[in-house]
Amino acid sequence: MSELDSVRQQFTAGWHSRIHTAQPVIYLGTASCGRAAGAMETRQAILEALQEFDIPANLIEVGCIGPCYLEPLMDVALPGLPRISYANVTPAKAKRILKSCLVDSDLQPGMAAGHFGTDDFTARTGIPRFFDLPMLKPQVRIILKNCGLIDPSDLGSALDAGAYTGLAKALAFGPDQVINEVKISGLRGRGGAGFGTWKKWDLTRAAQGHPKYVVCNADEGDPGAFMNRALLEGDPHAVLEGMIIGGYAVGAREGIIYVRAEYPLAVERLRLAIRQSREAGLLGENILGSGF
Repeated sequence: MSELDSVRQQFTAGWHSRIHTAQPVIYLGTASCGRAAGAMETRQAILEALQEFDIPANLIEVGCIGPCYLEPLMDVALPGLPRISYANVTPAKAKRILKSCLVDSDLQPGMAAGHFGTDDFTARTGIPRFFDLPMLKPQVRIILKNCGLIDPSDLGSALDAGAYTGLAKALAFGPDQVINEVKISGLRGRGGAGFGTWKKWDLTRAAQGHPKYVVCNADEGDPGAFMNRALLEGDPHAVLEGMIIGGYAVGAREGIIYVRAEYPLAVERLRLAIRQSREAGLLGENILGSGF
């Protein structure tokens, strides 16, 4: 068993017990956009409804899945069925949906925004697939692929979705091959110059000065800039993994993240992810037994 497999086995058990259960699982988007739309009030209504109906269920908070105009988004997953997403869920609407789904066994297809199952489920219920929504269908989600689907506060949730798999591969490759893989990928910077990422890393690795650092600029100062906040809130381990791979490739031993203080939720979830990664041996000395 590899070091990563051992870590994954240790930390995913708790996550599996939360989602692979005979109880209903309710997912609620509580990123900044969801909170601005009233998600925390909806969260309280969910807890009150579960107590009122005397139905045990697991409530999982997730990040932003993309269409902020649909927030608050609440998903209901009944045993044996896929997650069904309901949009613009006010406290009153949350109680109505939960009573219908959990008490009356009525999924309310007319109120559903989409589901995360197969086309067969669409044929049986008339509910479309969530990622077939017009805004989402043309997208190819890479960096944001886990946002809205995993619990950003649970390392096991991230590991179950593949977190740190790329890091394990990078540590097995060696720095030079990592840089070459990035070159082959065609990955470029997000700035206007579109500078080749591999070239940045190659020049930094060749530089004589020490110590070297990896700096993550999570600012959003430019108009139309990529939403770093959404990633930090929804999948902070993706940021950490990328920084560790970059640090390994260029020979850096420290990473620095700049994030705005007025993004308290991003800061909170990022600090938690850093602490979890250290405890799991994914940050710090001798990462995954590699000596790095």
